[in-house]
Amino acid sequence: MPSKCYFCSERERPSYFSYFCDDCAMLRRMLMIYSPDKCTEILKRTCLRDDKQIDYKIGQEIKKIVNKDIEKMPTIHEEKISAVTTRSKKL
Repeated sequence: MPSKCYFCSERERPSYFSYFCDDCAMLRRMLMIYSPDKCTEILKRTCLRDDKQIDYKIGQEIKKIVNKDIEKMPTIHEEKISAVTTRSKKL
């Protein structure tokens, strides 16, 4: 029976003599290189969101959808051109 990682307790360790799975070992190396404070700050800034950030992101996504719908709508100039071409076809 393979042993589980000592950090995440989910994945298997690559060998009997290692303590961590590959991903947790990489996290450990990053913590040793950059310092735990810096890594924690980066994770909080990139992965965690507060209510204000969530509301802003929702607003941005709504704007994208609305802008796509506006781009799909024909302009007044295009409507006039299509009206002129349909009249000329009737003649």
